[in-house]
Amino acid sequence: MNYRFYICLLMMFFCIAEFSVAQEGEVLLTIQNNKMVLKLSRSLNKAQADSVFDMYALPKISIDSLFNFKELGKLKNEGWKIEKISNNQAVLSKPLEDMSNDVDWSTNPVLIEDVFSSFFKDGVKQIAGFPADVLWGMNNFKKKVSVQPIQNDEVVFLLTENEKAKKVFLSGNFNNWSHQDLPMTKTDSGWVCKLKLTPGKYYYKFIVDGKWTEDKNNGLREDDGHNGYNSVFYKNNYSFKLAGYSDVRRVILTGSFNNWNEKEINMQKSTDGGWFVDIYLREGLHTYKFIVDGKWITDPTNKRVRPDGEGNFNSEIGTGDTITFNLKGYVNANQIILSGSFNNWRTSELVMEKTPNGWKLNYMLPQGNYEYKFIVDGNWITDPENQFTSATLEGLNSFFTVKPNYTFHFKGDSSVKNVFLSGTFNEWSKGGYSMQKDEKGEWTFPIYLKPGKYLYKLIVDGNWILDPSNKLWEENEYRNGNSVLWIENKVNQ
Repeated sequence: MNYRFYICLLMMFFCIAEFSVAQEGEVLLTIQNNKMVLKLSRSLNKAQADSVFDMYALPKISIDSLFNFKELGKLKNEGWKIEKISNNQAVLSKPLEDMSNDVDWSTNPVLIEDVFSSFFKDGVKQIAGFPADVLWGMNNFKKKVSVQPIQNDEVVFLLTENEKAKKVFLSGNFNNWSHQDLPMTKTDSGWVCKLKLTPGKYYYKFIVDGKWTEDKNNGLREDDGHNGYNSVFYKNNYSFKLAGYSDVRRVILTGSFNNWNEKEINMQKSTDGGWFVDIYLREGLHTYKFIVDGKWITDPTNKRVRPDGEGNFNSEIGTGDTITFNLKGYVNANQIILSGSFNNWRTSELVMEKTPNGWKLNYMLPQGNYEYKFIVDGNWITDPENQFTSATLEGLNSFFTVKPNYTFHFKGDSSVKNVFLSGTFNEWSKGGYSMQKDEKGEWTFPIYLKPGKYLYKLIVDGNWILDPSNKLWEENEYRNGNSVLWIENKVNQ
């Protein structure tokens, strides 16, 4: 180990210590025997632990789960191991064999992050990011476009000015807000960084010589929760075009994705005399129209249309799995409409088709969780063929999942009458999701959950309990604990 590196490292930790919420002796990060060694105290509360993990750019884990079940969570994926655990302290370690000692620390004033960047092996540049879950979005850059898609799903981030800066890094939700693994390169145009991103919404900031700053050329920003702002970028996947109409003053795009807002998405004139706008749309089925100087028209180049329930048609686009909704019986009904979370619970759009045995409607949906009901001649009912439900303040909705990636299980005795599931995934609904009993007597509930941490409990015949099949749990404010579930990122890093 280079002696100067060791001294610089200790100096960095000393500087960080005054900002940390942890008390003396509760956390210590050192270098020992060519390993990084992290010591964590059991007395750390959640806020203190999160602050420590944020400070050292580490994935967050549960202190209770670490001490009670030796669960490392996402730290394990980054090469961390448990050295030892006592009643009051856990010692974790990670090898430093990939660290380079080529830097002459006495003559090259560089940021300490340069050393740690080798741990990641530029892996984040080889994977897709995980965008925020939104239905749609569009960019709003000012004088200079700061984020520009190029080819092969790659995106270039640009920071102009800052010519005198020594080191600039890019950080965002696409790399878990790490502050050292995406260094930017200085060019004639400014500082640039290239990485691959899938379509969606992303948050980001630039770190200029250690100072976090938003993108001044980006008109989209959101509160970061720390008296600052994150810049917002949408990786677009749809380009709407309307040929002709070169003599009109204004063309607006509106659709189901923005709740038919008539002022929100202004299209631009193209060089060929037509109109266009590029936006991001979440996977699924969407209907839309153009408003040309106040007149609503369908897309003349799109043959896919869908009745709007009011005697008109809307243009239709989308990708995903085609789901067939069926309602048996009700042959004497005049009209049945499908309404759900997938179409903002609109009450006239999805008119079902009458069949010899009932009613049906095909609808395209991406992977995810959905709630719905049928409106039978004005009366709202749940799906009698679907026993999975979700309790809301207004009552029960039928519930289903497209491509579930996890199934909750509960094995109770024959006296159990009902089991519900509630947690952070449904905002701790008191009614919860209804689990169903299978042929083997086991209660199950399939669901789609994005990568991350979830807290939950089972409600068995009215009693809230920890999941007996899950040994991972953490304490809560009521001192009766919550079960903990980690859904791992399946992308190969």
